[in-house]
Amino acid sequence: MMKIENLRDIECFVFDMDGTLYLGNNVIEGAHELIALLEEKGIKYFYFTNNSSRSPMEYVARLNRLGFAGVTLDKILTSGHVMIHYLKTHFDAPKVFLCGTPALESQFKEAGITLLPVETESCDAVVIGFDTTMDYKKMDNACRLIAKGAPFLATNIDRVCPLEGGAFMIDCGSMCRAIEHATGKEAKFTGKPFPETVDYILAAAGTEKRKTAMVGDRFYTDVMTAINGGIVSIAVLSGEATLEELEAAEEPIDYILTSVDEIYQTLK
Repeated sequence: MMKIENLRDIECFVFDMDGTLYLGNNVIEGAHELIALLEEKGIKYFYFTNNSSRSPMEYVARLNRLGFAGVTLDKILTSGHVMIHYLKTHFDAPKVFLCGTPALESQFKEAGITLLPVETESCDAVVIGFDTTMDYKKMDNACRLIAKGAPFLATNIDRVCPLEGGAFMIDCGSMCRAIEHATGKEAKFTGKPFPETVDYILAAAGTEKRKTAMVGDRFYTDVMTAINGGIVSIAVLSGEATLEELEAAEEPIDYILTSVDEIYQTLK
C-alpha cells in the first residue's frame, strides 16, 4: 500500500456516498470537515452513485439535508451520466430504447439523447437502467429489439438495491438477467466497476489517472472501479467491506482506511 502522505498529491477525489460519507441518516465522522477542506483548498471532488433510478437533483437535496454545504448539481455523477457519455462517444446522434424511470428519461433527454417509443421497430441501442417502472410491455420490446441485433447496454450491474432492515429492491442487474435468459445476449454494463466509469470521471475532472482517486466502502464496485480503470483506490471500513475481505483481495489496493476521517486528518 502507498504511504498515506501521498494522498496530498491527489487532485480529484470521487466519493461513493452511503457507507462512505454517511450511513443512512448518520454522517460519518470527518466527512463534513473533509468536504469543507477540499472546497477550501480548491481540490476537485465528486459524489458518485450507481443508482440510475433517481435524478442528480435528488442527491443534491439529500446531501444538503445531511449538512454537506454547497452541494451543486455539477458535483453529482451517476451511472446514468456514464451511459450518456458512452452513447455519445459510440453513436452519432444516438436513438435509444430506454427502460428507465422518468428521472432517467429526463436526464437522457436533457443530454440530447433521442428516446424511442415502446412500439419502435429499430434503435441504435437498448439501454436498461434501474427501472422501478419496468412493465411487461417495456421488457418484451427490449427483448425483441435485442434479439434483432440492437446493442444491449445497461447502466449498472447491481443485482439488488439494499433497503433498511435487510430488505431490497430488484435492481438493474437482475432485470438484465431476465433479458439475457430470454434473448441469449449478454448486457454490456458501464457503471461501477467498469472502465467506462473511470473514462467519464477523467473527462469530467480533467485530471490524470495517478492523481484521481475513488473512495468507497464496497470492494466489488468502488475499489474495483479504481483497479479496473487504473486510478487510485481508497477503501474505507465505515460501510460494507471488512478488513479481512480487503486484505484477502488478489488485486492490490492503494489505501485501506478506517474512514474518510483519515483523509481529512492527512490533508489538513
